[in-house]
Order: sequence, then C-alpha cells, then structure tokens
Amino acid sequence: MTITLAPGEGAEIKLTMQEGEIASFAWVVSEGGAVNYDTHGDGGGQNVSYEKGRAVSSDEGTIQAAFAGNHGWFWRNRGDAPVAVTLRTSGTYTAFERKV
Repeated sequence: MTITLAPGEGAEIKLTMQEGEIASFAWVVSEGGAVNYDTHGDGGGQNVSYEKGRAVSSDEGTIQAAFAGNHGWFWRNRGDAPVAVTLRTSGTYTAFERKV
C-alpha cells in the first residue's frame, strides 16, 4: 500500500491481529522524504507503543501482537513537501486497512 501525505498530514494503517500473531513489515518514504511515526496497538481497552521515531525515511521489522486488536503505524509528514509512504507486510493477520 502506498499513501501520499501532504505537509502536516497524518495517516494510520492497522492490521487486525490476535494475541501472539506476528507480522513482518517494511516501509519507506519517497526519495528525500522523512516522517514521524508511532508503531502501536489498541483493542479491548488496551494500548501499547512498540516504537516511535522522528524524521525517519524507512523502517522494517516485525510486530508480535501483545493482545487481540489493531496493530500498526501512524505517520505524520512534518516536512514542507508531499511525501509517499509505501508499506509492505506479510504474516498472520485478518485485516489490513487505513483508519480514517
């Protein structure tokens, strides 16, 4: 999935996962771009922050769901030009969607 973020705009992508399920991911920002991000989960009254970063151009790794719910990423473009974020995932999850 690729999403374009205008300056100041944010977007969230979530995977629906059961506790213990694992998803691999890699995301990259279009050439010369960077975003702030928060990899986190929520569901059933629980919240977890896996990792955060500022002015990052890419990241990769795995998410192991700490509990059943939605687990994924929030990105915000703090730059002064639009950027595209491309996310690739694989693993065990039942849904992959952009949250509005």
